[in-house]
Amino acid sequence: MVSVLNWPALSPDLNPIENVWGDLTPSVYQNGKQCSSVEELKAAIEDACYELTPELIQNLVLSLENRVQHVHLEPHHIVRKRSISQPLRIKVFYDKSVYRLPPEKFEVINNTILPQALEYWERTLLVRPMVVPIRLNRKCPNNQAFFPVNVSEQHCKERCENVTTCGEVVVPEEHLEPCRVCSATGHFCTTSTPKGVGIQDADFVFYVSAMQTDRCHKGQTVAYAAHCQQEAALDRPIAGHANLCPNSISTKPQDLDTLLSTVKHEILHALGFSVSLYAYFRDKSGYPLTPRGRNGKPMVNKVIQAHQWSDRVIREVERRDWKVRGNVTKKTVKIVVTPRVQEEIRRHFNCAYLEGAELEDQGEDGTVLTHWEKRLFENEAMTGTHTQNPVYSRITLALMEDTGWYMPNYAMAQELKWGKNLGCDFAFKSCKDWIDSRRARGESIHPYCDKVKKDPLETECTDSRDSVALCNLVEYPQELPRIFQNFDYIPGVPSAEIGRYGGSVSLADYCPYIQEFTWKSNNIVVRGSQCQFPENMPQPEKNFALEYYGAGSKCFNHNKDMWEERTCQQVRQWQHWGSGCYRYECRNGHLHVIVANHTYTCFHTGQQLKIQIFFQGWLHIGTIVCPPCHEICGENDVNCQPDSVKSYYASSDKKYYYDELPCRSLCLTSNWIVVLALLTILHHYLGR
Repeated sequence: MVSVLNWPALSPDLNPIENVWGDLTPSVYQNGKQCSSVEELKAAIEDACYELTPELIQNLVLSLENRVQHVHLEPHHIVRKRSISQPLRIKVFYDKSVYRLPPEKFEVINNTILPQALEYWERTLLVRPMVVPIRLNRKCPNNQAFFPVNVSEQHCKERCENVTTCGEVVVPEEHLEPCRVCSATGHFCTTSTPKGVGIQDADFVFYVSAMQTDRCHKGQTVAYAAHCQQEAALDRPIAGHANLCPNSISTKPQDLDTLLSTVKHEILHALGFSVSLYAYFRDKSGYPLTPRGRNGKPMVNKVIQAHQWSDRVIREVERRDWKVRGNVTKKTVKIVVTPRVQEEIRRHFNCAYLEGAELEDQGEDGTVLTHWEKRLFENEAMTGTHTQNPVYSRITLALMEDTGWYMPNYAMAQELKWGKNLGCDFAFKSCKDWIDSRRARGESIHPYCDKVKKDPLETECTDSRDSVALCNLVEYPQELPRIFQNFDYIPGVPSAEIGRYGGSVSLADYCPYIQEFTWKSNNIVVRGSQCQFPENMPQPEKNFALEYYGAGSKCFNHNKDMWEERTCQQVRQWQHWGSGCYRYECRNGHLHVIVANHTYTCFHTGQQLKIQIFFQGWLHIGTIVCPPCHEICGENDVNCQPDSVKSYYASSDKKYYYDELPCRSLCLTSNWIVVLALLTILHHYLGR
């Protein structure tokens, strides 16, 4: 007699066949004796359950490894022959929680963010089109299902769950396959409910909720997403979900770009950029890049709780000369080595022998291995955290092509400037190695930096000059792990304390770099530092450097002196200096900077424009440093004239506006008053 006690509920990891048998073995008894091996278990079941054929036993066991089985929509040989030629069609469905959002948040999500995010991927990705309605499999109790011989559809053991979910969303009945069930022995298989109408004219179904779940309280989570079900022919995800965290949704205009990028990011996880999908990637002909087991699925890695990919998809590589503070060590990284990714990554870094694109090796589940490495791809939108100006680069689109499910429209890619053409040293070595070698040659250490973030703020410009920025080098309460100590020397920091200093973004291996930021008052964001948003304009009484935020504005560096304001009675300095946003024009082969409606022409790189303008009762005094003309005007297709050195400072030249305080006239008036008063007194005394 066989007793099955406490049938194991399936863990999130997907056990391979032999591991499933192994998990069951201790719970199965033959003639009162506990089975101690896989073979004893198999024999016990076959002896006692004589009515079960070996095929039915195997089909039962195979079904145990998936929470929801792949959906059989069309035969493999038909789908594989179909060309990847049609724009991806995404149908979105809201959970009731979305409608419960505050009106202003619902409006921005429903009318702006989701439509634009979905449209971007529909315009960017081509797919083998679905020509039948999408119907999803129902969930089986304890995830126990049969696949009867010569039948493609899953059959639940005895009954189907009353509710099937995708993420936090209950899937409507009309989206589901019929409830197909078999008896506990795998016999008497029937269909107990009608099938739903399905989702017509769609290649992907996207369910959206807006619940303040536990995951929303981790870090600064704005949203999270995953795929729910895949089709059986080529394993492509056909359904996914995203949950938007209501408390993290901002409706401020300056935050909408980041919110939009976040939602696009989450959609892409559901479409294919996910650690749980790498093992399902296919080549251009539709054949798996990772070998499959007897059940048609890849083997399972219990450590990462996902199907294990082959080294045709991701390869582990050892970096042997990894320079850290006072030492050289080894660092092991995981790299996507698929063909299009490899091609794009070599072009981006200008490194012909780079193996592929490095994946993130830090963070918790949902971050590690599911994003690009932050140190190498800083503002690529598919890194593990958005820090500034997120872009979807050709590298990310190449990964989607290498899934075997999509063909990207590369015209939709955005330019990734971080690391571009910086060579093999930047891509292969630590940021400390980069910083040390550049310092030794007397060159800029950009894109990294070494100014400690402290008051008063000394700002810089991002490399794109789209934003005022800070070096995010900060002091930590204790020493960082040795692998993340990236300095032997930091200006102004005692040697004994250097181990506590690192960049504020841990995913970037604590490498410090120039980063956008926000001004806060009582922990509430007052304004941001991006030049293009009028909302970031400082209040007039705080606009010491006469900045301008809005369309046609870029970031320009100041010199080392603080800007100051003067009246005849008072002088005050602004405790933040170093850079600011200003309007500009590109004409006649030159860059022109506009300050308080006065125009200053840059004739050469490094030219210092001395600003001295009387505005709103104060004389504003400061200096703006001219960048290379091509840095700003090159993107406007302006042919910049060669540098022509007129003078180091452009201030007293009659072409430049230059104010003086009207104190002299005020003083003269005061002196005459004093003289008249003295004469009156003298006349009084003489008349006595």
